[in-house]
Amino acid sequence: MNKKKLIFNLFSLILIIVSFAAGCAVKNDTETRVFNPELGIISQGVIEAKEVSINSKIPGKIVKLHIEEGKEVKTGDLLVEISSDELKAKEEQAIAQIEAAKAAYEAAKGQVAAANATLQKAENGARAQEIAQAQAYYDLMAKTYERVQNLYEKGAVSGQKRDEVATQLEVARQQLSIAQEGARSEDKSGAQALVAQAMAMEQAAKGKLEQAQAGLQEVQAYLKDTKIISPINGVITAINSDEGELVSTGMPIATVTDLSSTWVEVKVKETDLEKISLNQEVDVKIPGFSDNIFKGKVVRINQKPDFATKRSTNDNGQFDILSFGVKIELENNSKALRPGMTAFVQFKK
Repeated sequence: MNKKKLIFNLFSLILIIVSFAAGCAVKNDTETRVFNPELGIISQGVIEAKEVSINSKIPGKIVKLHIEEGKEVKTGDLLVEISSDELKAKEEQAIAQIEAAKAAYEAAKGQVAAANATLQKAENGARAQEIAQAQAYYDLMAKTYERVQNLYEKGAVSGQKRDEVATQLEVARQQLSIAQEGARSEDKSGAQALVAQAMAMEQAAKGKLEQAQAGLQEVQAYLKDTKIISPINGVITAINSDEGELVSTGMPIATVTDLSSTWVEVKVKETDLEKISLNQEVDVKIPGFSDNIFKGKVVRINQKPDFATKRSTNDNGQFDILSFGVKIELENNSKALRPGMTAFVQFKK
């Protein structure tokens, strides 16, 4: 390294050190002018508040904004309306599918009823009226055959006629036997199979109906999301979209800030932590409200240091001193404090 370059590097290093020292001096001077350091530790931070980003769960066009910056809203208030023609078309389609599924389900239930009736008839056999009817027909044919047989023996009728009546008598006998004995086992098995098949079709139709109903519920849930409501009480602190603008899923539309819940987090050197405790009351000054002193309370002291940048002091020789985050809850009943404001905090002795 040549001599000129070495001198230039040393000069740059001196400028950096001087600038850093000047910055620290300005900050310390500002803190001193805000608070008297003899009354307690002074630290600086930025006010924060609970903020919720309002966005859409569905893509669509903003048809109405019911908000404006600075407007107070409550939980459940309507903020934005999104239009989605595609969702409305899907809703109509889902309703049509439900109607078709209902018709198929009712038809399947009718088939189950008919199959059960067939099975019951097969298991119970013929009714008493049917047996009586078959018996009467058999008795009639038996008497008819007896007369025809007598006439045949006298030569009054032909053998063909006698055979025809004999056949009718046999048919009547079989019908009476069937009516008295009931259905055969294979007929019962067939009827049971028809019942099982009809019940399976009914369950399938019911499943399709439930699926169609679930599809409609899903679409209606998305349609409900076209009306975006406020999840918290607060103030509209930002509006990022306009009416008529197309928004996509997750795109930020506005921001709601709960100004009743504000806090500031400051960094405190580890050598000063013993002077700070939970629930300790502190004084807070905001440059924009120089004549006012706001009250605050320590609600959290971090267990670990928040950052790796440290500074050397005469207190510890060549070792760095760590800084810890301390969260202070602020009283903001007037809602004058806003996120992003600079806050000076004094931990009173």
